[in-house]
Order: sequence, then structure tokens, then C-alpha cells
Amino acid sequence: MPELPELEALRIRLAPRLENKLITAATVNPKKAHMLRYPVEHFANELPARRIVSLVQRGKHLVFGTELGGGGSPRWLVINPMLGGRFQIVAGDVPAPATEVFTIRIEGRQELRYLDFRDMGRIYWVEDCDREVPGWSALGPEADSVTEMGLDVFRKRLRRFRDELKDLLRNQEFLAGIGNAYSDEILFEARLLPLRRRASLKPPEEEALYEAIPIVLKRAVDAILTNPNYDESKQDRSFMAVHMKGGKTCPRCGHRISQLGSNREPLNFCRGCQL
Repeated sequence: MPELPELEALRIRLAPRLENKLITAATVNPKKAHMLRYPVEHFANELPARRIVSLVQRGKHLVFGTELGGGGSPRWLVINPMLGGRFQIVAGDVPAPATEVFTIRIEGRQELRYLDFRDMGRIYWVEDCDREVPGWSALGPEADSVTEMGLDVFRKRLRRFRDELKDLLRNQEFLAGIGNAYSDEILFEARLLPLRRRASLKPPEEEALYEAIPIVLKRAVDAILTNPNYDESKQDRSFMAVHMKGGKTCPRCGHRISQLGSNREPLNFCRGCQL
């Protein structure tokens, strides 16, 4: 599932190519139309003649702000890619893959495509995100904003929750944007076992978690953007230290990396250096 780093890297890559560009057409793959959370005809008829004025990442969503000519009638296209959603921006003459859900044609003969090989993505076309996107109003601060929050505020927020650490980091009401993969990486960076409960943390461990979150997320964004083979329609997490590395050697202590759960949504950690 794309998480904050993938979506932020995607935003950085796509924004210069999309912002202030006019939408000239929109189409939906009829075999995937059930994934849209509003009538297909609204999508196909209402997006053309709008201009993309902003592209932002919010939690696990990518949000395209649009306006009609003259700056009126703002609406937002909000996409939560879930497990199988990917984006692609290509020339208009490139054939669409079978996984295409919708295509937005942009002036300059470019096409933005949303692809989904699991049919799990959630697509919203709204006037008010708080009211029309489920769970939006409950989202916590962006996970990469904890440094701005400060340690004392972070501690107060942290102590409102009683979850195990893995579940806490994945809780979008605590911090928005972290999922299964980066929760593993953050807890590895902080040297904390994922199944520990929040209440077991001592103040130095709370600080270690506070410091690990922005370090891991920034490192990931940088790794994605500097990948010479970057492709917005694919996901490469080979730079990760422990996630999906069950059975391999810990890069920090040499211990064997453990895995709990299935390969679809594993929990990975090192028993040698996470306490």
C-alpha cells in the first residue's frame, strides 16, 4: 500500500507536470467503474474544462484540487490507493493497461491514469473533504510533522493511546500516513519491539520514537526520488531495513530478522536490537 513517503514522492514528481494544467477529457474503464464513489457520468462530464490548481498528500490520500475557469467552483478529486493503486502519467498514444480505472487527459496530450490491480482503491469527487470523505475529519496530524509539533506535544498526543506500538503507528487518528511498512521501519529505527504496549514506554523511548518518525519518512522520500529507475506506476522498497526482510540478516546487529503474519501484511522486526 502506498504510504506517506510514496505519495509525497509522487506529489513532488507529478505536481510540476499537472498544476495549472487544463483537463480536456476524462474516461472511466467500465470494468472498474464500481470503484468510483459517485456516478461515472458525473466524473466523465464534470472534470473536463477544470484546471488542476493543486496537488497535495494528506495521510494515505492524494488530493487533486480543481477549479473551473476564472477560479470558481472548487472541487477535489481524492484518491486512497489502498493495496493495489498506482498512478501513471504518459503520452496520450500509450496504450492503457488492463488495470486502468480512469484516465484524465491533460492539455499537452498527456494522460494521468489511475491503475489498480486489486480493485480496492477509494476514489471521491467532492466539494467538502471533511463531510464527504469517510474518516477525513478524524485524521491526525501528518506523520512527517512531528518535529514541528515538538517533543512535549508529541508525548501528550502519544499518551492518549493505549495500543501496541505497531497498531499505534498505523492508527490514522494518531498520525496520518503511516501503514504496515513504515511502522516496521520506524520501530526498527527507534529500537522498539512492535508488540510492546504504548504504556510500557519510558521517556527516553518516547523520545526515540519521536526522533525516528521524521528520520525514516524523510530517508524514504529521498531514496524514492533518487532512484534512477523511478516509475510512478511501480513501488520499490528495496531500501528498507527490515520490512519484507524476514529471515534475512539485520543490517544493524547481524541477528536474524523475524516475521509474524502473512507475506501480504507482515510484521518484521529484529529480536536482537529491538527491545
